[in-house]
Parts: sequence; structure tokens; C-alpha cells
Amino acid sequence: MSKDLFTRSGAGALDAVFLYMGILDAYEAVGTELIGSNVLKEHVLPRMVYYVREFLPEIFSERSNADELVNELDRFLQDFKQKVNDARAKSSAHQLSMEDIWKLRAAIFGYESVFIKILGEAAIKNYMFTRVADILSAYLPTELMNPSISLQEKLQSYARFLREHGFVKYARVSVGRDGITVAANKCEFSRIHDSDAYKSLHVRFCPWGMIASAIVAAHEGRETNLESSIFTISGSVSKIVSKDGE
Repeated sequence: MSKDLFTRSGAGALDAVFLYMGILDAYEAVGTELIGSNVLKEHVLPRMVYYVREFLPEIFSERSNADELVNELDRFLQDFKQKVNDARAKSSAHQLSMEDIWKLRAAIFGYESVFIKILGEAAIKNYMFTRVADILSAYLPTELMNPSISLQEKLQSYARFLREHGFVKYARVSVGRDGITVAANKCEFSRIHDSDAYKSLHVRFCPWGMIASAIVAAHEGRETNLESSIFTISGSVSKIVSKDGE
């Protein structure tokens, strides 16, 4: 059995970007389903300006006009999607950097912030993240769909993946009767946690926890719920439970 189910092909960085892009695609799909086909242009992009501009000042700080910022953000997202698609087609992450992954993380947080404002906490916790986990399951490496590999092994491989590629310094996953806990510390992207935009929110979910939730959903063949993510200045602890509470 491979030591690391995520990187048997040696494309670890690409795996990370692909999974993050899966989260972004899932947000888009659920937003269209719940809000409408105009969700990106009329709702997400205008509200993302504040959050993403703070996280990506090197891209957006020189733009002062709100409409211009929306157009710039739209181009940024579309260009980035194409860049990731090209990398995946070539099975090479050489053109993608850690900073690229960080920028995608900032865009994901912008989506999350928008949906919290539009849909509210109940819809986020009880429906949206269940759907995101279901959609994201399709983006997981094929080895993680192998039913002969235990959930514990899959999650341990995931934690190892995060550590070995420098995304976090420390990662631990525990499986218990009351749910699954994913702890990530000294995350490469944790400087987002110290921003004013981030601190002002009441509900926040860690992408590493979201990906773990998708792993659990794919393994168990039933819906899971990312119940909570507790953040520190350098990491997070996420709690995952089956939606039926078992």
C-alpha cells in the first residue's frame, strides 16, 4: 500500500490546488442552486471585494473604484481557473506556486463570507457544507475511493500530505464515536486569521476540514457535516459528524 495516497503520482502541489478549486466549484454550484444563475456576478463578486482585497493587497490595493475592483476580481478568478485547468491537463504543478494556492484560499474565504451574509448560519451548517462535501468527493484522488482502505488510513494519509508538502507544520486526525476531529497547526495560510475581515465574521470553516469532510463522506457513502471549525492565530480544529448523528 502506498505511504501517501495523495501523492503516489508525485503531484502533491497539484492535488492541493485541485482540491481547493473543487471547493470553489462547489460553492459556485451550490450558490447557483440556492440563489440563482446570477449569483457570481450580482452577489458574490461585489461582496467579495472587501474580503479578497484585504487578503490580496498586491493585486487589488491600487484599485479605488468598486466597479473596477469587481471586474478585476472577475478576471483574476477566471484566469486562475484556466491556469489550474492547464496544470491539471499537463499533470504538472510546476507553473503553480504556494502563493497561488494561498490566493485561491483567499478567494474561497470570500465566497464563504458572501454566503454567510446571503444565506445565514443555518443554511451554511445544515445544507451548504453537506452539498460541498458531496461535490468535493468527485475531486478526491482515486485511491481514496478504495473501499479496502480504512477511513483511519485515509485520514492519516491526508494529515501526512498536509505536513509533508509544507501546508501545515502539524496535523492530527482522530476518529471517535462522537465524530472526527481534524487539527492543523502552523498553517501556511493562517495569516488570513489575523485580518480584520476574518475576525469580524461569526461563522468560519477551514478548507482543510472541508476536504476531510469530503473524504469521510466518500468513504462512508453518506452525508457528513462540518459541524464547526475553531480557529487560532496559527491553525484550526474542525469537527466532522455524520449528518444523521451516528
